[in-house]
Amino acid sequence: MLNQANAPRRFDKRGITALESMFTSPTVRRAVQDAPHIARRRDLSVVEFDYEYRGRETPVLIEGITDDWPAFRRWSFSYLAERCGTCRVVVNGYDNHSSREMSLTDFTQLLDTAESDGESPAYVQEWYYKEAAPDLAHDIPELEIAQYDFRRSLYGADISTNHHLSIGQRGAVTMLHQDSYMVDVIHVQLVGEKRWHVLSPAAQLHFDNDGGVDFERLLRDPATRLMQCVLRPGEALYLPALWWHRVELLSDSIGLSRKCLDPRHLQTHIRLRMAELLAVALNAAEVSRTHPELYPQVVRRAHTWAQRMNIDLSQLEPD
Repeated sequence: MLNQANAPRRFDKRGITALESMFTSPTVRRAVQDAPHIARRRDLSVVEFDYEYRGRETPVLIEGITDDWPAFRRWSFSYLAERCGTCRVVVNGYDNHSSREMSLTDFTQLLDTAESDGESPAYVQEWYYKEAAPDLAHDIPELEIAQYDFRRSLYGADISTNHHLSIGQRGAVTMLHQDSYMVDVIHVQLVGEKRWHVLSPAAQLHFDNDGGVDFERLLRDPATRLMQCVLRPGEALYLPALWWHRVELLSDSIGLSRKCLDPRHLQTHIRLRMAELLAVALNAAEVSRTHPELYPQVVRRAHTWAQRMNIDLSQLEPD
């Protein structure tokens, strides 16, 4: 939220937990539920998108953007299980207590049982399917509005397309967060519905005299720009870099996240990626342990960067 004085910017557990309570506490839930809706547009041209939304760093929901996608017409949980059921996915990867790996077939079967068993909703938040099931990419054409993505120039055509699928059960939640590395987010809904709440990067989190979060001040502040939408099949949500977002699955859901690097954020993006390269080079085991679902992507990006800068990573031996 925020600036360095605010807990969420420091990924402070107290601040993140407090913000999550904002969406469930009866005292503020009504204000959150009554938040303005993100603008909806249909037949939005690339020129209009660039000028009205990307250029102004303003979220927008685009209707009908996947009408001609094979994925929109064909995909279901059974379809994915049939196409790539042996692929391994990490379920509830952000929960140390319930995180586990299983086949996609087992995961789709879990969707029918987890809720009735009283377990937390089953959720695969980030499946980088192009690694394990590259043929699925044929069902997902490139988005015209995403052509500004500068990552192709940095990483090459293959490594830059780090699209991932989010597949989950009704009731699953992605807690309020920002995406890293100054990338924009374009999320396409393919199956089911999700409710999104978003806050501006300029939002400020304050604490009252008793140490509690002053939610009323946060919601009153025009800089917060709290907005919401329900994303339905065939629709895409564009979020500029550093916008905070919380996602709740209103039904069993399949969505595609597409990251885009706006050239205006290039310098900051490179600095952050260089820090990632050093982390992998100096402490690969820890990165692998803490981010098992992302580690292969991180390593590939690191090697690409090293090759482009003529750095011989073979000379580095992590402790």
